[in-house]
Amino acid sequence: MRDPLAPAIGGYFELELGPGRGVPHARALQYRCARAAFLDLLVRGRPTNVWLPWYLCDSMVRAARRAGVGIRRYRLDERLHVLDAAPEAGDWLLCVNYFGLCERAVTDAVARFGAHRVVVDNSQALFSPAGPALATIYSPRKFVGIPDGGQMVTTLFAEEPAVRDTGSVEHCRHLLERLAGDVERGHADFTRAEERLDDDGPPLAMSTLTRRLMAAIDFDRVRQARTRHFTLLQKALGPSNGFDWTPADDAAPLCYPYGPVAPGMREALREQRIYTPCYWPEVAADAAVPAFEASLARDTLFLPCDQRLTADQLSRLIDAVQAASRGEPAQQRPSATATP
Repeated sequence: MRDPLAPAIGGYFELELGPGRGVPHARALQYRCARAAFLDLLVRGRPTNVWLPWYLCDSMVRAARRAGVGIRRYRLDERLHVLDAAPEAGDWLLCVNYFGLCERAVTDAVARFGAHRVVVDNSQALFSPAGPALATIYSPRKFVGIPDGGQMVTTLFAEEPAVRDTGSVEHCRHLLERLAGDVERGHADFTRAEERLDDDGPPLAMSTLTRRLMAAIDFDRVRQARTRHFTLLQKALGPSNGFDWTPADDAAPLCYPYGPVAPGMREALREQRIYTPCYWPEVAADAAVPAFEASLARDTLFLPCDQRLTADQLSRLIDAVQAASRGEPAQQRPSATATP
């Protein structure tokens, strides 16, 4: 009789993966995605209300609704610090480390409201350590090519969900298409993979596949490259950037936010196969959102600074942004390489 728990010997080969150098937050609870971690935290912790910034991914708002807790909203000041939240006894506050560049905002929120009620959203700040807080949430899939993945450090409980995600194998197609160089063709599969993580099911633990993929990644290289690329972009584009970014020397940001930009600039870059994400279009489309937060979503370019970029690609990116800022037509290059 076959033993389903015995390790397989022989047969076809799996994808070859080399050894990594350690996974960030290895002792954190491992989830399918950051939203699942937040939902699990709310369901188990049962705050009276959770204070959320207006500038926030809608999946986190839906998690709070799904948990059945009260939702209060707060505005940001121009430094992206909490402006007007007023949590009471029994309330929690979600503070976002936007783009991995807002460590001071997190420190300020903890000092003002107390670590016992602040949940730190480090989804865009994978390499920021977990400091004093009720919980700190991470999203490694925003930094490296994996099909799913969220992490949470918390003092509230010590067990991740008993059931692991088993759907990640079917949602790796976009990763393989990107690896094969077919960027545009893989975008539809990428969108479907993202939609899978936004379902209304119960919180799941990180898939076995994703744990294995993460263990093979050199995260030290990822961190160093992002720090280096952000610094180069800041040196070239900082004088024309409306944002005054002064990150810590060892910060490894998600992206390089640049703005405000004129309408059509994102499309001008796309014509050159330079792809920039939107954080978050639903915010700009919501009439209830304050003007400052709406402008962040509508008028900011989030330029890549990730570990895939070469020196030539960085130069092309800088040239394209500067030309688009001046209203010059796109420069077509036969050897262009896409860098979403």
